[in-house]
Amino acid sequence: MPGFMPSSMRSFMAGLAPSSFVPPRSVPAGGASSRWPRALALAAGLVLVAGCQGAPDGPRDETGEAAPGLAQNPAHQAPDPLTEPQVISLLGEELYAIEDTTGAIAAADSVLAEAPDDVELLIDAGRVRRNFWQYRQAMALYTRAIELSPDDWRPYRFRGHRHISLREFDRAIDDLEAARDRAPLNWDVSYHLGLAYFLAGRFGDAADEYLRCFALEDDPEARAAASDSFRSCSANADDLESRVAMTEWTVRALTRAGRHDEAEAQRDWVEPGLPIETNVAYYQNLLMDVGAVTADDLLNPGPDAPYRLETVGYGVANRMLVAGDTAGAREVLERLMEDPWWPGFGRISAEAELHRMGQASSGG
Repeated sequence: MPGFMPSSMRSFMAGLAPSSFVPPRSVPAGGASSRWPRALALAAGLVLVAGCQGAPDGPRDETGEAAPGLAQNPAHQAPDPLTEPQVISLLGEELYAIEDTTGAIAAADSVLAEAPDDVELLIDAGRVRRNFWQYRQAMALYTRAIELSPDDWRPYRFRGHRHISLREFDRAIDDLEAARDRAPLNWDVSYHLGLAYFLAGRFGDAADEYLRCFALEDDPEARAAASDSFRSCSANADDLESRVAMTEWTVRALTRAGRHDEAEAQRDWVEPGLPIETNVAYYQNLLMDVGAVTADDLLNPGPDAPYRLETVGYGVANRMLVAGDTAGAREVLERLMEDPWWPGFGRISAEAELHRMGQASSGG
């Protein structure tokens, strides 16, 4: 059980929760750079150490019973997000959600209560929970959406992403492959499936998945499918931010798979001065490869750096691993584990690498 946290501290934590954060459509959620206040990182760190206690009551009717419709909400049947950890990390750490005192979750749940079998509302209620790291509860909603609409790719994609957040890589692969079967032209499905393969140590599969999406960038069907609600693989040609993010993960996967010539060809368009505003960390990693920045530059960012160390730092560590500098990589990875932003892809990747290193050293 988590340690007790006073209600005043929980309120402080919740006041810092990223209630307004919604990744731009061109940004792969969890992999983007961030300029959130350092206070949020500190507060999130307190959650990891102390945990939380005491879940707020949901909406009630005049009798004190749960409001009609809320009893059908799958998220309310999941473990309490404020007293139970979302997951035990690969290295044995309890990882906790953040309390929502903004009312965002309650508002989404109230709308859902009016139509509890509405797939759109189930997805909406699940997605709002990402802002507070309440992934188990979100996944319960996505599971219900899948039961109601098994041919819809979206709940598989979102549940798969949350399996990544919870370090359940094989389950993430299952869901994201199901999403790919239903939406083979979707950029976000490909991006997260490739990431799940990578985190599971299936580097060749990750590279192949990313290259599959790149091969569709000029495909007529992919272009026709693109819309505000569907980021197609054609985004790799039309959106520089998307191209940078997928290129960096493709390079990471190809080099770990020993396919260095393909990696070189994949990044041959990278040069200094490109107008990258969101995926700055990934762009900086790619600039390392063309000699425009050094590892020391990236590992020692100033207070106004436009990227998070955990994102750019993993790219540096991955290149060290490829070069055979395991000791140097481990040092960087352990540094990244100090970041309390536990849902970040860089933090998850560092954890997965250290877990593999531990298994290798123990002969497991």
